[in-house]
Amino acid sequence: MASKCVVPFCWILLFCFSSFSTSHYTRDVTGSPFTMWDLDTKDTLSYVTFVVASAALLIYAMMSTFIVTTVIAGKMFLHRPSGRAELGDVVPGVSIIKPLMGVDPLLEYNLESHFKLTYPKFELLFCFHDDQDLAIPVVYKLHEQYPHVDVKLFIGGNRTIVNPMVQNMAPAYDGAQYEYVWISSSRVEASDEIIYDLASKLQKSNVSLVHQIPFTTDSPGFGSFVEKVYFGAAMTRFYVSFNVLGLCCVTGMSYMFKKPLLDQANGLAWYGRYLAEDFFLTRALHERGHMVMSAIPAKQNVGQVTVCGFVGRMVRWVRLRLNMMPAVTGILEPLSDCFPLGVWTGWSLYYFFSINPVLFFCGHVVSWLILDYIQLKTMQNGPLPFSKLQYVLAWIVRELTGTYVYILAVINPHYIKWGRRTYRVKTGGLADIVKETEPKKSLQHL
Repeated sequence: MASKCVVPFCWILLFCFSSFSTSHYTRDVTGSPFTMWDLDTKDTLSYVTFVVASAALLIYAMMSTFIVTTVIAGKMFLHRPSGRAELGDVVPGVSIIKPLMGVDPLLEYNLESHFKLTYPKFELLFCFHDDQDLAIPVVYKLHEQYPHVDVKLFIGGNRTIVNPMVQNMAPAYDGAQYEYVWISSSRVEASDEIIYDLASKLQKSNVSLVHQIPFTTDSPGFGSFVEKVYFGAAMTRFYVSFNVLGLCCVTGMSYMFKKPLLDQANGLAWYGRYLAEDFFLTRALHERGHMVMSAIPAKQNVGQVTVCGFVGRMVRWVRLRLNMMPAVTGILEPLSDCFPLGVWTGWSLYYFFSINPVLFFCGHVVSWLILDYIQLKTMQNGPLPFSKLQYVLAWIVRELTGTYVYILAVINPHYIKWGRRTYRVKTGGLADIVKETEPKKSLQHL
């Protein structure tokens, strides 16, 4: 699908380049047939400038298409979930895997949302690294309050696995009794609306996985505002449109899949050799069926976030992507952010059409600011926890930190600190543990 989007733009670029070449080929037409390749320095610079300027217009057209597609698709599909009626008479069982490590102030609230599910057939599989984990008493307390819920605890994990989350989840995956498996991280809230939407979409024979687009709950503090703008606007610009176009774009915070299909693709434990197991796991499932986005965003209930904490999380994510998709992340990602792309395209339009780059840049920034706000409101599906002025400030900070995050990530791209471990990620995604510190009694998330 990606090639179908790029090919028309490439033909346009080729046509423009051919026209440009013809118009500039005026030297010694009666001479040698190889004269056209005998370019001086000025000619070479002109060709390079033309290609760079054309690339800006190509990328800008693609980014604009993705953003407009996201805004339209978001209005059409988000918060319009499937329900009990779509499931029919036979309700599939769901095994919900919850990897846990330590506690945070909102852990009990998040876990209780899973215990409160009224879905007729499900089990909760809680995973812990050791029997001293402080989250274990929280699970026992909730099970006493909701004794009817089918709960199992898996302690110890699979120590042969590098990825700590997969290491944690592997025994629960092997012990899951139902065909549908829902991996839900500890900070994600659950609801009946979500599980019915996931299960009803997954029951189609040609669907292998259903996932939720990441979002956040309302939390106080400017850092939380910046994070909400990122997940609700900056990340969503492409997440929704990629899924509409049938591209594989999934995060591992909350997704449900058919266990037999993953078993055919080596099972969950095999993907523990990667830190970004969700990237490789979902790619394998994509080869075995369609991937569908849930109508309900996954609300991460993390409490108050600082800007520094947000930046640190983004640096880890960029470093992972740099090692998995070096060309896309190393070149296209930084150039597709609002400010760098606006400067580049403004110069390109001045080069081709003498359009004032300052006026274009101002119009470009305002248009993206407005479109992001529309998409954020769609994701929120209700009033935002901040004013329009606070939104503008948070949006500007997010856009500026995007470039800053990229610089930090490329300085030391192969080393990622996650929890108490430091990993070296090789090009291609494989990871090794290089350092481990004393355990801390707190949650650490990638």
